[in-house]
Amino acid sequence: MTPDIYLFSFLISLSFAATILYLIRNQKLKEKYALLWLTLSAMMMILSLFPSILDDLAGLIHIEYAPSLLYLLSVVGILFILMHLTMAVSSLTQRNVELIQTIALHERKIHALMKQNELQEQKGTDLETASE
Repeated sequence: MTPDIYLFSFLISLSFAATILYLIRNQKLKEKYALLWLTLSAMMMILSLFPSILDDLAGLIHIEYAPSLLYLLSVVGILFILMHLTMAVSSLTQRNVELIQTIALHERKIHALMKQNELQEQKGTDLETASE
C-alpha cells in the first residue's frame, strides 16, 4: 500500500479516538465502556503507523495473507466489545429486577398504611358521632 493509505488510515483512527474522547467529555459515554473503544483505536493507529507489525505477526503465526490477520483481529475485538456490553446489559437487567421488587414492596407498605389510616379515621368519626 502507498503511504497515503497509511496516513488516511491513521487519520481515521485519530478521528475515531477524538470522537470517543468527545463523547466521554460530554458524558454521552461512560469511561468504563470507552476503554475498549480507545484500545481498539490505539491498535488501529499503531497498525497504521507501523504496517510491518501486521506482516511480522502474520508470519509468526503462519498466516500467509496478512490482511486476513487484520480481519481476525477485528472480529476478536468486536467479540470482546460484545462480551463487555452483554455483561453490562446483564448487570443492568438484574439491577432493574431488584429495583422493581423494592418499589413493589414499598407500594405494598404504602397501601397498608393508607388502609390503616382510613380505619383509624373511621373509628375517630364513629366515636365522634356516638358521643353526640
